[in-house]
Parts: sequence; structure tokens; C-alpha cells
Amino acid sequence: MYLTVAEKEKEGGVLVERVSRELWKRKWRTHQDITQPASLTEAGLKAGLSDNVVEEILTLSISQPIRDKLKSVTQEALKHKCFDFPFIVCHVNGKAKVFFGSDRFELMAYFIGEKWMGPQPNKPTAHM
Repeated sequence: MYLTVAEKEKEGGVLVERVSRELWKRKWRTHQDITQPASLTEAGLKAGLSDNVVEEILTLSISQPIRDKLKSVTQEALKHKCFDFPFIVCHVNGKAKVFFGSDRFELMAYFIGEKWMGPQPNKPTAHM
């Protein structure tokens, strides 16, 4: 579902983030099977997608272009010896650098020349 939303979305990743978050919650917080169409439908609806869009995404997710894209992305991951998630490849100046783990964002930021401001840069920090 994620790949289909990403291929379809025109809003700069907003829906991808919402759908990803709902799928994550279902998998890791409530331990639900996210491979079943009913579960995917519920996640899509909770992410703010309409019934029609969810149905379209589920139909597209089994289409040949999406299957081909999934194979391509999987081959790319295997090329970089991906072994688990999150596994992120940053490309800068023709070089690929691989990062594993959600605790590596500061290192990724350094590699791409950005300042890491934390996961919620606009949220005030605690003070004593």
C-alpha cells in the first residue's frame, strides 16, 4: 500500500506519512495483520483517505506497474545489502552511504550537509 500511495500522491509525502504511521500503529502497537485488505482499508481510512481512494489504491497495488516498481526497489535494496528496517541510502555527489537504524538521522544529516534539529524541530524543548 505504501508504494502505491507514494506513486499516486501529488502532495509531497503527506499521505505517505499518514498511511505509513497508521500501518505502523496497526503492526507494532495493536499487533494487527497489515497484509489483509480489510486491515489496509481501515488504515487508509484512518489516514484520511476516502473510500474511493482506498479502493483505487488497493486495486493499483496489485497492478503490474506497481509490482514492477516493487521488484525494482527490492533489487536496489538487495544491491545495498539491506537487512532490516529502517535501512536508508543517501546519495551525495555520486556516492551512496548506507544507514541502518532510527538513531542514525543525525549522521545522515551530516552526510548530506544538513543540521539535524531532532524529530520535532518546532516543538519546544524541556527546560529545568
